[in-house]
Amino acid sequence: MTADVARPRRRALRSVLVVLGTVLAAIGVGALVKTLWNPSVSLLPPRVERRVPTGSVVTVVLGGDFAPTDAAMPIIRRRGYRYPYLATASIFREADVAFANLESPVTESTDAFWPWKDYIYRVEPEAIEAWQWLGLDVVSLANNHIIDYRARGVHDTLEHLRGARLAQIGAGRDEAEARRPVIFDVGGTKIGLLAYLEHRAAFDLYLDTFAVGGDAGCAQLNRADVEEDVRRLRPLVDVLVVSVHWGDNYAPLNGTQEHYGRVLAELGVDVVAGHHPHIAHPVEWIGRTLVLYSLGNYAWGTPGSNDLKFGLIARLAIRPRRGGRRGAIEAVDLLPIATQNREIHFQPRPLRHDEMTWLDPLIADSRARGTELTRVGNQLRVELPAE
Repeated sequence: MTADVARPRRRALRSVLVVLGTVLAAIGVGALVKTLWNPSVSLLPPRVERRVPTGSVVTVVLGGDFAPTDAAMPIIRRRGYRYPYLATASIFREADVAFANLESPVTESTDAFWPWKDYIYRVEPEAIEAWQWLGLDVVSLANNHIIDYRARGVHDTLEHLRGARLAQIGAGRDEAEARRPVIFDVGGTKIGLLAYLEHRAAFDLYLDTFAVGGDAGCAQLNRADVEEDVRRLRPLVDVLVVSVHWGDNYAPLNGTQEHYGRVLAELGVDVVAGHHPHIAHPVEWIGRTLVLYSLGNYAWGTPGSNDLKFGLIARLAIRPRRGGRRGAIEAVDLLPIATQNREIHFQPRPLRHDEMTWLDPLIADSRARGTELTRVGNQLRVELPAE
């Protein structure tokens, strides 16, 4: 190649690189501005759902990550959308309030996130009938997949859930909706729920995950927002549950989880329900706050790590409000479920007796944090802190 030919090509390449660099810089500056921008928001009052009590105590069930999507779809198409929940349905259906983390938008949009994201998920609207059958009352949308199909996916999800009369927390068309709590009034005993996604630079600067001002997205786990939201909700409820999507995939407990566990305890939250690592993490009482650092998977639709074994479903027994006496947690059980999809074929089930030794590290790690877990049949009873 002669010098006369090479020079124009180098100049053209430099021009392309300059344009590309300018575009990327503009995107980066815009994302940074959004990250630092903290507009005032007119927060919405809690959404109130009323339920008739099913027994002498109020039962709240908290499940982990779920979504009928990805590798689970071939078997679901053969056996139906109720298939993943058949072995665990009674746990949710017997609860007064049943919750899980929905880690995918519900949409028919084809406008997936671009240009690159590790994993992108989508749930078909037909799946919602099975959640109604299962007895789900409320789902968290505060996670790193709710924006897989951009703002359209968020909007569609909200519409589909609203049409099914299934409550949601943690995401919205704007920040006010994303931070809006829900209260379940169960015969006068009030259970409040909020949900947040932990802050990470990639979620802000690249994925544009968070609802800021009028933009669609997730409620962000930061002290200022959480403190304001808890301060407003705490006086209105007997038991306050906060769902948090935090931690690292298939990895042990990290410092962010520990830090915000303490922050939420300081603010007077009763229960912190953690998600995102896809594996179960230890349990800890911080004062009177129960921190479930990670419940792990529920009916999650991907093959996942080879190390996956079990997740947890938490069941809270709450003494009802009577007279001037507020409702309060009087028992906590953890129901371990098998979650290795290569073994269970995308249908989680209670652990068998011979699998209960899988829980030994969880029991030991929780004890090291001052929290005793006692086996009762195929469940774990969480010892309550001393009065």
